[in-house]
Amino acid sequence: MRHRATVAAGLAAIVIGAAGCGGAGDEDKIGNIDGDPDAKGTLRVWLQVDAQTGWESVVTDATKRFNKKFPKVKVKVDYQQWSDHLTKLDAALGGSQPPDVVEMGNTETTSYIVNGAFADLTEYQDKFEDSKSWNPGLEASCTADGKLYCVPYYAGSRVVIYRKDMFAKVGVTEPPKSYAELTAVADKLMAEYGKKDRRYSAFYMPGKYWFAALTYVHDAGGGIADGKDGAWRGKLDSPQSVQGLERWNELVGKYSRADKTSDESDPQQYTVFGQGKAGMMYGLGWEASLAASKEGGGNPKLEGKIGVFPMPSPSGNGVMQSFTGGSDLAIPAKSKNKTWAVAWTKEMAGLKAQEGLMAANNVPNNTALLDKALSDPELAPFAASAENSWFVPVAEHWSKVEQSLVLKNTLSEIVTGQTSVNQGAKKMNDQVEKTLNGG
Repeated sequence: MRHRATVAAGLAAIVIGAAGCGGAGDEDKIGNIDGDPDAKGTLRVWLQVDAQTGWESVVTDATKRFNKKFPKVKVKVDYQQWSDHLTKLDAALGGSQPPDVVEMGNTETTSYIVNGAFADLTEYQDKFEDSKSWNPGLEASCTADGKLYCVPYYAGSRVVIYRKDMFAKVGVTEPPKSYAELTAVADKLMAEYGKKDRRYSAFYMPGKYWFAALTYVHDAGGGIADGKDGAWRGKLDSPQSVQGLERWNELVGKYSRADKTSDESDPQQYTVFGQGKAGMMYGLGWEASLAASKEGGGNPKLEGKIGVFPMPSPSGNGVMQSFTGGSDLAIPAKSKNKTWAVAWTKEMAGLKAQEGLMAANNVPNNTALLDKALSDPELAPFAASAENSWFVPVAEHWSKVEQSLVLKNTLSEIVTGQTSVNQGAKKMNDQVEKTLNGG
């Protein structure tokens, strides 16, 4: 699951598309999802490129299970880029042949649901395995007015990814268990490597990495906004939020030489890490694999030299809980193949697929498997940081907040010294509050 860098530029195409179909299911009622040996046709699935590079075999196996029930239905999977997938989706939803299943980032779904772009799956919820123990953050992003409009796919949990060999060089053999230990290691890394290489970061942290910055905010007891009775009140300028931003800004200033005007995907931070320009970075599990992968732009010589550990809390709360990032699987209301779409989604969101996603260092879509992950040494760091993770406000206009870039741009202004932490916090707070309230 990669950071969602782009949000829908507009919902005109969605509104037109939803209006054209007259509501979920009118063009194709969902039939028997348990199988039909005589059904023929093509099911079009849009997944993000992460699945292609990280767990394509899981997708293939899900399709094989689907084809045991629908042997004459061809599944065509098209892999999309995060940078333009919503622009392409908007265009497809405005046409006559949208994809039948589409992967959505869990911060992207609300506006599409509100505008009627996705089919209502409420009556089929019990057909999905472990739907009663779905990840709360993912399920919330699929739900509106008590109805289900998409299915949790997987979650991503951010942890500290580090170079074991660099730690050993400065005399550190165990991952830090407290924030004080983490900064002490960072001091040693800067002294050993930073003086020789002016591009080296003990802790790589770009200036626009808002998921990381707001994790510090939540760790300090702050937040983005609270909603009540349809009105939103900003929290980003609270004393707690400011304290979190100050701690994040201090980390960037002391230990990171990443571009302060860029984010974690430009350039991809795992590529920078793989090139030996960082001792630590804050990232998703699959980024550790790509850092040591030629295909990911990393360095295969780092195989076995990369480790992970949960980010210690600067507030002394044990593990710093990460953002509930992740993806959902939605079925466009205009799909003409809803029966097959539900059946395929059932396989991709089911237990067998989730176990495969866990093997790729993703957090499963349900809490039952998350408990299992906590006892697995390989998965425990990711599971620990996901246990009580935070999420953006589930608000109709949240996508407009991301689209405005107020979070990214203001954070960059803070770390470059163009504005103070207090001024930046107020700027973000005021614009977020105004946008969430429809302004």
